[in-house]
Amino acid sequence: MTSFSVELSQNKYLSTSDKYAHAVFVVRAEGGPAEPVAAAEVLLVDCSSSMDWPPTKIANARRAAAAAIDLLRDGTLFAIVAGTEQATMRYPVTEELCAANPETRARAKAVAANLTASGETAMSTWLALADRLLARHPNAIRHALLLTDGVNHGESPAVLHRVVDECRGHFTCDARGIGDDWDPEELRRIASVLHGTADAVVEDDELAADFGRIIQSAMGKSVREVRLRIVTPPFARVEFVRQVVPTQVQLAGHDPAGGGVEVSTGSWGPETREFLICLRLDDLTGRPQGQDLQFGRVELVTEDDVGALPDPLPILGHITTDVSLSTRIDDKVQWHTLQAKLSEKLGEGWAYYREGDLDAAARAWGEAARIATKLGDEKVLRRLRRLVDIEDATRGVVRPKDSGRRRDGFSLILSSHSELSGTPREQPVHQDGEPIQCPECETLSPPGSKVCMAHGHPLGPAPGGAS
Repeated sequence: MTSFSVELSQNKYLSTSDKYAHAVFVVRAEGGPAEPVAAAEVLLVDCSSSMDWPPTKIANARRAAAAAIDLLRDGTLFAIVAGTEQATMRYPVTEELCAANPETRARAKAVAANLTASGETAMSTWLALADRLLARHPNAIRHALLLTDGVNHGESPAVLHRVVDECRGHFTCDARGIGDDWDPEELRRIASVLHGTADAVVEDDELAADFGRIIQSAMGKSVREVRLRIVTPPFARVEFVRQVVPTQVQLAGHDPAGGGVEVSTGSWGPETREFLICLRLDDLTGRPQGQDLQFGRVELVTEDDVGALPDPLPILGHITTDVSLSTRIDDKVQWHTLQAKLSEKLGEGWAYYREGDLDAAARAWGEAARIATKLGDEKVLRRLRRLVDIEDATRGVVRPKDSGRRRDGFSLILSSHSELSGTPREQPVHQDGEPIQCPECETLSPPGSKVCMAHGHPLGPAPGGAS
């Protein structure tokens, strides 16, 4: 049986001028059921005409679909859907899922080997069909794997966004882009809303191995859904909840019966995830000082059969006049704040690079290299090196290469939506000196900060010349 454990990391000390409280909620799941749980899988394979050139795209899509089918355990319900301007059942041919066994796997692989490319791209129809197929199996771990090589020319962005929102909470979807002509923002949004990962296929022949990893992960899930419930007093409310490890996902909440905010985190296997919680606080002036106050509590909620869930953990606040305490940022909180800044700089650099402004790209990517080095994020540095020569990572000095493939840029900006390779360091990352006040929201951030720890506003030089 799956068992869960939790811990909460924060700096509870605040000044009366603080408007936000941050905490990192760490959740670990271990073990699993004695018998495999029911699973349902839909492969959504782009078969639009653009998949035909270069021919390696459709050829590797066929091989990847076959590799995924091979890894479905016996009894898994599955289907292959060909995606064009509409969604077409390829196996089985009727709108239903079939159970995986040696015979059905062989038939499905034969179908996958003959997938052909023609037509346009309308991903909303693919996701809508997956939703209908998976909705018939509410007791299964439900998952879809989407591959595309093109922009959604067959429909408006609003239609795709509406359908993605309609699928929220129904199934998990991992999305992959192949080639150089798709839109990473479309896949980022699909993955964020549907609690999956999004990434670029850098080399076409890597697709089958990537599909294999995704399916193995999906087959390892044993809990259909886990939710975080955060309850706050009247003077505090939830500003945001964001999954930050192993992928970055903005979580949308709703108010359950009884008050508070509840957010779904999707299905779980044996794994560890971390969530950054931000509470917005009313004026703290006049509230008791020198003692612990409870600003909220966070707990796990699930309807699945798991071991006893851990007790709720309090999010504490301790109002103090000691600036050295109230400006100290918890190491985990700061690590994840820097991860968010890293993602911002990666995207900023790519935008400049595409516009041909290599100097601006170098500045943004130099800052990204500096942050990634500080965080120990080797995956980002590896992806960044496809587009720049890193001359001095600790000082943030890079030189953009003359030409870079779009897929390398897509891979870079989707780094945080695949899997983070860096882990929070044990040693503190703050510096000595005077705290810095944000010119926008007046929050005090630790010495040496370049961005506001509350909202990421840019900060000026620290007092005394530090930067």
